[in-house]
Amino acid sequence: MPDRSHNARHRASRQGTSKPRRFIAGLALPTTAAVALTFISAGAAVATSSKTQSAAFKENAAAMTSPQPTVVDPAATRARHLQEIERAQAVARAIQLKEDEANLAVVRATAVARGVERKKLAAAVAVAKHAALVHNWRLPITNPVKTSGFGYRWGRLHAGEDFAVSIGTPLAAMSTGTVAFAGAQSGYGNMVEIRYWDGTVSRYGHMSSVSVNVGETVEPGQIVGLSGNTGHSTGPHLHLEIHPNGGQAIDPLPWLARHNIHL
Repeated sequence: MPDRSHNARHRASRQGTSKPRRFIAGLALPTTAAVALTFISAGAAVATSSKTQSAAFKENAAAMTSPQPTVVDPAATRARHLQEIERAQAVARAIQLKEDEANLAVVRATAVARGVERKKLAAAVAVAKHAALVHNWRLPITNPVKTSGFGYRWGRLHAGEDFAVSIGTPLAAMSTGTVAFAGAQSGYGNMVEIRYWDGTVSRYGHMSSVSVNVGETVEPGQIVGLSGNTGHSTGPHLHLEIHPNGGQAIDPLPWLARHNIHL
């Protein structure tokens, strides 16, 4: 009996002691696992948070370095467009101004050239008119009346044409020339001899007076003296002789006709 009770107490005591150990051991395992899970969870959270922060930093850096989209301002766009139009118009005006200046220069040069040409033409016309004038031929008198022609009479050559005029009738040079003789000359009485631009020589005889000097230049129609009745004359008249190239006298009438002088 005593032994049974003792064993009983001891077994009871061992049973009572081991049960709490199993309970504590059962409690300790969940606690360690929880701690491990908590540590792992915390590490994962830290790792996840670090990765998230790194990704966010990269995104921010990329956003900062990448070109930002331009915000279009319609008013600024219109202003720039107007400025470009104004610059283009200014360039066009400058080009047009240069073209106008060039055209004006051409017009002025053309006007100057035309002016020069007009002056040249006017000068040429003046020269032609002057040449026509100085080379023109005319009779020494107007309304001539023939009284004695070229040919032999009384056994000698009458070397000219006689025109009846009153004493004191002005006698004009037949063309442009130089006075070769002026004064008294035997049977001619007072005489003027003129050598003309083509070499022809004319002689006016029986003059009452002479108004030019030897060597003087005369023009067509210039008065060289007055008609008269001096020398071997039968009455007031003009005795006209024509000597081509200063040579022998010829019949004046055909020569006058060839020079468009018609009686």
